[in-house]
Amino acid sequence: MRFKKVLISALLLSLWGGSMIFADTVSQKIKVSVNGSALSESGIVVDGTTFLPIRQLADSLNAFISWGDNKQVNINKPNIHMMTMSVNSNGVYPFQAVEKGSTVTFYVLVHGDSLSTPISAAKMEIVDPGNTAKELYYESNPENLNIFQLRTKELKYKFASEGEYKVRMYMMPASGSEWTLVSEKLIFSK
Repeated sequence: MRFKKVLISALLLSLWGGSMIFADTVSQKIKVSVNGSALSESGIVVDGTTFLPIRQLADSLNAFISWGDNKQVNINKPNIHMMTMSVNSNGVYPFQAVEKGSTVTFYVLVHGDSLSTPISAAKMEIVDPGNTAKELYYESNPENLNIFQLRTKELKYKFASEGEYKVRMYMMPASGSEWTLVSEKLIFSK
């Protein structure tokens, strides 16, 4: 009786090991990077079909993701451009670099199109190199247009540290409760 148990156990273990080796040859993990930044989760290739971590992919593309009722994933990448405009006694000029320690009065111009996801709110913030955020703009229940333009109020801001300052625009889909980063603009302080 003991011999039968050992034989069955050995047979099951060899079948299990063989199926694991077969599964490993059928599927293969791959590293995924978007614009030079690696995603924390790997993708998988099975029989020539690639499966990617959709939530991370949408986040790195600054896109909305929604799950349909019929097992469908929708990704919407709005086309949003931001321009930082410096205001001084000589006029208004676009800028993307400042001297460390300088105080700049500026506003942000935003142009967007291809916004097919209805949104319930929009906000914009500037994040310093120490990861401290200051709100530049907030609007709840904005007019949902496929094409839009907006301008923030003028802000006097001190670029105290050296490094990258990030102007970020977020939107909240009408069907959700989480903010989605849809655009980012860098200001360099040297």
